[in-house]
Amino acid sequence: MACLVLAAGPAARAELPTGYLVWSKGEAYRPESRRIYRLTLPDKTDLKPLTSGTPGEDIECQISPDGRWVAYAKAKLPGQNYHQTKMWKIYIVSIHGIGDGREEIKIDDNGYWPSWGAAGELYYSQVDEEGGSQHTRIMRVTLDEFGAVLEKVTVFSTREHFAYITDMNECFMAPDASWFAARTRGEERYAGVGAISLHPPAFHLLAKAGSVGCMPYVAPSGSWGLIAGRDRGIRWGDAPDVPGRREDQQLIAPFSDGDLCYHPGISSDEKWVLAAHSTDDDHNAGPYDLYIYPLAGKSVGEAQLIAGGGFNGWPSLWVGQPGDPPPPQPHIDSFMPERWTIEAGNQVELSWQTSFADRVTLDGQPVATDGSSLVSPDTTTTYLLEAASSLVEHTDSASVEVVVNPEPRAVTIDSFTVTPDSIVSGDSAVLRWQVSNPYQLDINGRPVTPSGSLEVSPVADTDYVLTASGHQGPASRTLTLSVGELTQGLPDRGGCFCGQTSPGGLLLLGLALVWLWRRRLRHE
Repeated sequence: MACLVLAAGPAARAELPTGYLVWSKGEAYRPESRRIYRLTLPDKTDLKPLTSGTPGEDIECQISPDGRWVAYAKAKLPGQNYHQTKMWKIYIVSIHGIGDGREEIKIDDNGYWPSWGAAGELYYSQVDEEGGSQHTRIMRVTLDEFGAVLEKVTVFSTREHFAYITDMNECFMAPDASWFAARTRGEERYAGVGAISLHPPAFHLLAKAGSVGCMPYVAPSGSWGLIAGRDRGIRWGDAPDVPGRREDQQLIAPFSDGDLCYHPGISSDEKWVLAAHSTDDDHNAGPYDLYIYPLAGKSVGEAQLIAGGGFNGWPSLWVGQPGDPPPPQPHIDSFMPERWTIEAGNQVELSWQTSFADRVTLDGQPVATDGSSLVSPDTTTTYLLEAASSLVEHTDSASVEVVVNPEPRAVTIDSFTVTPDSIVSGDSAVLRWQVSNPYQLDINGRPVTPSGSLEVSPVADTDYVLTASGHQGPASRTLTLSVGELTQGLPDRGGCFCGQTSPGGLLLLGLALVWLWRRRLRHE
């Protein structure tokens, strides 16, 4: 099989794409100086830092498919080697960076090597040291439009699969979550970068690069990926399910013998690839210049320098119109009273937190974007919090009602229901409740209002406990939501129902189609 090599440069350089480039930039030999930067293409304008770089450096950045967010790993302490996998946290930040009401948002205290899946889904690797042995987990979090975590689950663990591979990390998930690429070490046949299928779990090689293969990067289509591999260059391989798949093919070579080519990247439209070149052998801290290449099939055109001087690595290129996406809208994350019910003559503290806001008012009076205020209502009073931003024409608002009783009244749970009381895995149910005269209340430890509803999507039978403190309290009530497994009893046919003609199989197929239809309606 012929080896693909760096193509000869064209007579005229390809015009750079329109969009955003983000990467980790800092001083050579000073990892603690690295921050995430953004550059607007094609004019290479508007260079700006997106992150603070504190308390430690920021690396491994990835732009979300919609271009709104950048996920990255932040060191717990300055000066870390990226192979020290226990020393990193996962964060996200707006594509417009911090400031103007925007902040870095922590996703997990234990995580590294982030990658994006479907809308609002973020994957990353996590060190698992339970029981005294070290393993790797792949986590998936679902985020709302403001970057808040809605759900966090484990989707893969080396405790359960591939325990014979002594080291598996730097896991980069394909967007459809059918497979992931990972740096693997162990027996000779597992050394390099693996392409690991998930359904069912199976090991393949993306590139048999030996002890030097690392830094996997899966293309947005999920059909192929890049690594930094042997011959000190960038290599590619096909996804596990590609017919006639190939592995370990050279794509970009170092400029000269003894040089190093590292930090691969692929644009969101798969028409460009990126790589960092260095004349230094210090993989972690040495100087790197970042280059961009037009991609044609599985060969590249002439390299163009896009970021030079110092350290430049972990590139991510999102192709779209400048100015897209719009700045995030201001949001009130929480607004709660210290107590929902008080007696006449008492004080109560109101507390709030906001995101992406630079103007916040409480009953029309300016207050801090995050803060608290003591109030002394004589009668039952509703307080209004409003959050605005100078960047967008949108105001978020929230209100709380503090009930004032002339004398203490007993707390009572008037109602607590779940509809429906039985679902299949992946579907949702709604909790509803009404409580009178509470001081504070929560459901499974999550603070809630005296009257409200909450959508839940557990994957197993779950008890929900509503607890309310107050006069003659506390009061509590428990509900159980039963969760059935849709695919129970369905024969394993490799994900295909072809040829399944038995009555039981047709019934399960019908249930599956109904389930998919219901999920589609919920997302439209």
